Amino acid sequence: LLHCGTCGSRMLLDFATNPRGTTYAYFICSGRASRKTTCTRRAVPVQVAERLVADSYASITISEDDYQTCRLVDAAFDKRGAGRDQEFADLTTNRARLEAESDKLLAAHFADAIDLLTLKRHQDRIRAGLADIEHRLREHDEQHVGGRAFLHDSLQLLTDAHHAYAHSDDGNRRLANQAFYTRLEITEDEQLRPRLAEPFATIVHEATGGKEAEREHSTSSDVACSRKTHW
Repeated sequence: LLHCGTCGSRMLLDFATNPRGTTYAYFICSGRASRKTTCTRRAVPVQVAERLVADSYASITISEDDYQTCRLVDAAFDKRGAGRDQEFADLTTNRARLEAESDKLLAAHFADAIDLLTLKRHQDRIRAGLADIEHRLREHDEQHVGGRAFLHDSLQLLTDAHHAYAHSDDGNRRLANQAFYTRLEITEDEQLRPRLAEPFATIVHEATGGKEAEREHSTSSDVACSRKTHW
């Protein structure tokens, strides 16, 4: 995920050994190393890059108050889902009706009331109807229940992002970086320009009022209310 903030090329791991035999690890710009760009940025010690990435988690961690705002988002989910609750109930009722019809047709066939071809024709119709209902029920679950759970999990991760990253091993830090970010750029003056992945980009932007870098939270009740409505 690490890129040069000057030319945009990927940063590569390199090692240099001094005359005393001590080896140091650096990140170097691949564009400069391959001479594919005119970039002149210097190498970045690995420990510097790691510190910058670790510090970035402090800037994206949201407060407990922002996490509690999720209750308002829950209300929005409920409002949007209100119209779908009746649809869900109708689908469930239709599924039960089709299953009962299937049982009656099978019983009629065993009683020699309908022939096999008639049974097969009706059972094919019922199976197609049940498959459509099951598909729509899964969509309902994914869009409403799954969406709400995904948002809750994402918010919970952001409330603990800095602490969790600081206490993780290398493997879990790598997973966290891949989950939270799409790209990490190191500028010439050794500052980090992180690009958050969704949904974290939207959550952090709304939680900070669009001031992620400065972490400036407005004390204006009007601004806060506006942000909560947007959430």
